[in-house]
Amino acid sequence: MTKTELTRFRIKKGKEAKAQEWMDFLNEHHQDTVATMAGERMYIETVFKEECADGYTYFYWYSMQGEGGNAVEDSDSYIDQKHLEYWDECIDTAYRPVDMKVMEKLVAPKIKSIMDAD
Repeated sequence: MTKTELTRFRIKKGKEAKAQEWMDFLNEHHQDTVATMAGERMYIETVFKEECADGYTYFYWYSMQGEGGNAVEDSDSYIDQKHLEYWDECIDTAYRPVDMKVMEKLVAPKIKSIMDAD
């Protein structure tokens, strides 16, 4: 079974530049970042950014993930360790993350067969 999620997280005030540094880090280490996905059974992970009139920046995490993957918190990868450092510094824990409701999920048969084979 594949889990599909889209969750909204708020960036702490004053940490917007650090949050951009975080995304730059992941992009600059793209190959190593993608390499961590197999152990997590993460098929797709995308981050969107929204700057709102309320003065806050929000990140939206979209993912498709298989069952039984390793938790990022249990990883020894330098990518995952750095990712968690940024998370702790940038994500506003006073704001309750918002999980969007999946209304429709379409996956091309060729892609679905690859995910199902994993």
